[in-house]
Amino acid sequence: MPIEPAQLASSLGALDFLDLQGGVVRTLQQVLRSARNLLDADRAGLKLTDHDGALRWATGSDRLVEAGAGDLTVPVSLGGGPVGTLDLYAPGRREWDDGELAALHTYAGLVASVLAAAVAAGVSGRLGDQLQGALAHRSLVEQAVPSDRRAHAKAQRREATDLEVAAYRRDSELHEGAARQYERRGQAGRAQTERLQAAAARGRIIDAEAGQRRADRQP
Repeated sequence: MPIEPAQLASSLGALDFLDLQGGVVRTLQQVLRSARNLLDADRAGLKLTDHDGALRWATGSDRLVEAGAGDLTVPVSLGGGPVGTLDLYAPGRREWDDGELAALHTYAGLVASVLAAAVAAGVSGRLGDQLQGALAHRSLVEQAVPSDRRAHAKAQRREATDLEVAAYRRDSELHEGAARQYERRGQAGRAQTERLQAAAARGRIIDAEAGQRRADRQP
């Protein structure tokens, strides 16, 4: 199902009022439901890596038991490296196009932003423990790999960061485009909201690139 830029902008715009005060799990579920609805999937799920490097179910768009591998999966990166995956589940066989993949990458960036806010807020509980485990595992893996494999890991991390930055840039451009449309309609308040979201996306680009520079400086 082709995803038009206006559809993605509208879907993201409906999440204007995400608030961690209601709980990080609830916030993530809102984001996952939005991704599920936009991409016409049965459900969406977030997995995080544990200390052993295995992907473990964290939360989903619906109340359901843990699910296996998704039908469409993209990495969720935090601080320049992957900490988990965002998975979509669809009934039967389905071909996914580039627009759907790009939209899911954009949502993975939004999930990463929520996780980053959770880390900054010191969120505890099962999800907080999982997230800390995912961050610790990434650090341990980077320390343990030999120099040649470390170079390969760095190249992979740079590729993941490039995808992350591209998704944030698309997000920023979509919000800027939506802001211009609202301005033409005389809806100054909605235009301002879109510009704030565009600025937030540009801020995530800066954070991701800063994380990549820090990673590049490591031996």
